[in-house]
Amino acid sequence: MQYPFSNQVIISQSERWRQAWPTPFLALIAVGQMLLTWAIIGLETWSMLLNVTRAFLFVGYITSFFFTITWISTFTVVCCNRESRGCATHALVENVLSIIASSVLLYYDSQFLRYPNGCFWSFELCIFSPISITWNFFSDYNIIDLGEAKLIAIKAQLACAAVMLSLSVFFLIIYIYTALKVGSKQTSVAPHHGMELRQLQQQQQQQSPIYIVQS
Repeated sequence: MQYPFSNQVIISQSERWRQAWPTPFLALIAVGQMLLTWAIIGLETWSMLLNVTRAFLFVGYITSFFFTITWISTFTVVCCNRESRGCATHALVENVLSIIASSVLLYYDSQFLRYPNGCFWSFELCIFSPISITWNFFSDYNIIDLGEAKLIAIKAQLACAAVMLSLSVFFLIIYIYTALKVGSKQTSVAPHHGMELRQLQQQQQQQSPIYIVQS
C-alpha cells in the first residue's frame, strides 16, 4: 500500500516565508532609504552652512536618526535573516517609525517653503546674532543669493522626505502581502527524492521473479 505523503516532506513556516519574501524589491528599498538618508543629512548641513539661524531646526538630523535605523533593519532582512518573520516584523516597526519621521519632516519643510527667509529661533538670535548680520550683509549687497540657495535646499529635502515616505509604505504593503500569502497556505509538502527512490527499489525487489534451478 502506498501512502500519499510517503515521498514528501513538510515545508516549515520559515521556509515558506523565505520563499514568499521578495528579496530583490526589498534590496532596492534598502538602498534607496540609505541614499535618501545621506541626502537629507547633506541638505540639512547645507542649510546650516548658509545660515544657522534660518536653518531647518535640526529636523533633518533628528529624523535621519530614525531613517538610519530603518535602512539598517531593512538590509538585515535582505541579506541575513530572510527566513525570520520576527526580524521582518522588527523592520516593519522601524519602517512605521520612518513613516512618522517622514511626515514630520514633510510638515516642517512645507512650513519653511512658505517662509523661506523666516527665522524660527528666539528674537535675539534672529536679529542680533553675528550670523544673522552676515546673512543681511550678503543679501543686501547681492553677493550671494542665500534665499534662493536655501529655497533649493528646502525643495530638495522635501522631495527626499516624500520618496522616503513612499519607500516605507511600500515595505509595509510587501510585509502585509507576504504575511497573508504565507498564512493562507495550509501545511505545504514537497517531494523527497531519496524516499521515492528507496520505495521504488523495494517495489522492484518484491516484483522480481524467482527462478528455481533443477539439477
